[in-house]
Amino acid sequence: MPHLVNALLSVLVVTGLLAGPSLRPRLALFLGGTGSVVANHLVWLVAPDLWSRALTPWVASVGGALVAVAAWSLLRTSPTAAGLVDPQVAVSADVADDATEQEDPAPSGVGAHGAAMGAPASSPATPGPVRRLAA
Repeated sequence: MPHLVNALLSVLVVTGLLAGPSLRPRLALFLGGTGSVVANHLVWLVAPDLWSRALTPWVASVGGALVAVAAWSLLRTSPTAAGLVDPQVAVSADVADDATEQEDPAPSGVGAHGAAMGAPASSPATPGPVRRLAA
């Protein structure tokens, strides 16, 4: 019973420490709790004698939380799920998208000093108005 209390305490403390300074505390609670519980369970299944030591659940909780956050970051920053499996699929899809889009022509109203008279309209690829630098 004290081993289970130690493991639960390690999960709660690691999850709380992860969620405390987080900008998205609910996500941090989810990732920290899930990673810690899964890692403790795996260590308990693989090596129950090792899990009964005092520091092993703490190491498992920290490691599980770190793996969960790293996996979430990898999945979050990947442009597509296919990019994780085969990067060439994602690259060829990007090249096909770029071939169909044409770049905006240079603004026609260029003054004597090289400054554009009007900014081109924003496109879906840019969040706001497009500014072109004079060469």
